[in-house]
Amino acid sequence: MKLRTVCATTIGVLVSTMALAATLSFQDVDKDKDGQISQQEASVSSTLLGQFEKLDADKNGQLSASEFSNFKG
Repeated sequence: MKLRTVCATTIGVLVSTMALAATLSFQDVDKDKDGQISQQEASVSSTLLGQFEKLDADKNGQLSASEFSNFKG
């Protein structure tokens, strides 16, 4: 019974994380509204944070709206 509970909880967390990533918009993540997403702002999604360096094409430590558009949540 405990194994079922652990499995169900794990699946629930994964599905919730994927749903959050799928609904992220640039405007939602850019909390300070400076037109860029910092790594700190990207930390709202572990998926986005994990892709941050790859998405940061110009390697300036920020994601532009154009760079964010390549995000695969």
